[in-house]
Amino acid sequence: MHTNDGVSPSGERLLSTSLLEESYSPQPSSENYGLGWSLSSSRVEPQRISHSGSLSSFQAQQDIIPSSGYAIAVMLNSFSTTFEHSYEMSSGIIKLTEGQEPAMKAPVPTIIDLSLGLLTLLVLGFGIRGIKRSSNWSHKRQQHSALRYYLRLIPQLISIAGIGWLMFIVPNLQDNSATFQDIFRLWPAFAVLLTVIFLYAAFVTGMRIYYRIRGGES
Repeated sequence: MHTNDGVSPSGERLLSTSLLEESYSPQPSSENYGLGWSLSSSRVEPQRISHSGSLSSFQAQQDIIPSSGYAIAVMLNSFSTTFEHSYEMSSGIIKLTEGQEPAMKAPVPTIIDLSLGLLTLLVLGFGIRGIKRSSNWSHKRQQHSALRYYLRLIPQLISIAGIGWLMFIVPNLQDNSATFQDIFRLWPAFAVLLTVIFLYAAFVTGMRIYYRIRGGES
């Protein structure tokens, strides 16, 4: 319909030419947005009319190329917070319709996820070390006042409060459709890192409080 002046493949007119053009026309106070359609800037070649959408488990991109009459639709049952795969795939297909070769770019999301994975392993290693040394840590500070001792736990408590709020409170807020599982679907590598940090902070804090109460005895 969009590439055939408002007429369906069966020959039935669904929209008049004027209404179709109106849907693509920039709205007041917006140079690049029509009625549900984004209009590409003058720097984008070829010019395109686009509509996209995404949630934690999908991405979609639709592009109409008025100059060639092609329309591209990309739907993915996945979502990446660090890269718009559907847009890049659509752009690559558009280049093919123009007789050009799509540009090969660095796998940015993979690089970011691998970096987060390495950071997770480092946090896990330091966390195990910190838990094992909780008794010695507490014993060296037994002469500190209770206030001074517990103030040293603030960094861990901040991690527990911040990550706990994000993972357990936010999904249960009123009118929030996100769930605990969505946090892992949205960005698995980052969610695993946050989980490891949360568990590390909780265990270290608990062990240090325990040894403080027990007088630093293991």
